[in-house]
Amino acid sequence: MDFHACNCKNVTITEGIFGEIWIDDRDQILSDVIPKTIKSYTMVNTNRMEIVVITWGATIVSLKCPDKYGYSADIVLGFDNIKGYTNPVTNPFIGCILGRCANRIKNGHITIRGRDYELTKNDFNGKHHLHGGTNGFGRKIWDSYIAGCSVVMSYLSQDGEEGYPGAVLTTIRFKLTSDNKLDICMRTTTSKPTIVNLSHGSMFNLAGHDSGEAELKKHKVLLNCDRWTFADYTDPIPTGAIRGVGGTVMDFRIPRILGEYMEKVPPGEGYDHNLCVTKSGQSGSSFVAKVWHVKSGRALEIYSDQRGVQFYTGGRLPPQISSELLPTYELLEDIGEIEENDELYKSDYEDEEEEMKVEKQYKKIITVPKKIEFILGKNGAQYKKYSAFSIQPQNYPNAIHYSHFPCSILYPGQVYYHDLTYKFEVHLANYM
Repeated sequence: MDFHACNCKNVTITEGIFGEIWIDDRDQILSDVIPKTIKSYTMVNTNRMEIVVITWGATIVSLKCPDKYGYSADIVLGFDNIKGYTNPVTNPFIGCILGRCANRIKNGHITIRGRDYELTKNDFNGKHHLHGGTNGFGRKIWDSYIAGCSVVMSYLSQDGEEGYPGAVLTTIRFKLTSDNKLDICMRTTTSKPTIVNLSHGSMFNLAGHDSGEAELKKHKVLLNCDRWTFADYTDPIPTGAIRGVGGTVMDFRIPRILGEYMEKVPPGEGYDHNLCVTKSGQSGSSFVAKVWHVKSGRALEIYSDQRGVQFYTGGRLPPQISSELLPTYELLEDIGEIEENDELYKSDYEDEEEEMKVEKQYKKIITVPKKIEFILGKNGAQYKKYSAFSIQPQNYPNAIHYSHFPCSILYPGQVYYHDLTYKFEVHLANYM
């Protein structure tokens, strides 16, 4: 990572503390009982852009930029405090780094050099692996420091974490430039052959993070993608087929108003699909997408060196609560609800009468997934379905299982790299 030739006088970085957290050994390897400090870094340039990143999951907490009237608003979903970010129910992957392998892996199973590995299954009712697992890179505390006008974060993933082989060292550089670009440079090395596919999960609403579905559907979208990795709507995993976007709802090669197409995507849940970036043989970063909100004039351009891009319009917000996260036992106020043929509980009840030691009883219940109405976000905002969009450049999903997909295996001695750029603009008139 090159820190030279930066014009730091146009960008200031302030380090702060976002919160503290205790983490047990099952989540992250910590030998002490002292709470871990979550640091925050606020980057501001002379154009009044302000970006806040924290060391929990290398997460973008806030991104403020002015509209065509000069009014500045926060345009990314997030939470007010660390408690909101560490809650696995309401915050699966909002605003954080996605890894060790972004997107889905079929059945949570991979084979590398003839060896099979079973990864954590945390998607599609416990069938597939998603975004590095239940405790992937987005739920780790990253080391950090300021280098010039950049914030650098690093994390060492241990061999076997979430089922992945090899110890993996990842470094991420966040850099805000004077021309309103946010560069996110990702680098990774490994001790054993493994799979790596990194991206960032920021969710945007250019009208403001609290603007909701009505304003999201007014966005115009342009994607530099001529094909997509086909997936049946009954299962989000690509089948291996690559199809052209022409004549389909996947065709954003010319600007489209998002609301006119979202409801046409089977089964009516909006977009959560991977498209293939048109590269035309060039190497390095290239144009991936442009999204703009006409009323505010805010526009976002995205550049990346990856071959694919996941386009998501928030159809799974708020998330469905997994039965694994719900209580296994329910308190019974009325002991008479216990069935007569349940000898175990009858015995407990008799003991209660004789010894008067047990005041209340419990019975095992069958839990079912539930749906919460909204996610409570920053400043009391209610994030509901279709509250924001996410454009995540990355490798193709499930690439490990298809030889004609770009290779996702990283070997010792190699360096994985992904350079991602968000460029923010203001359109004073609707010229497109």
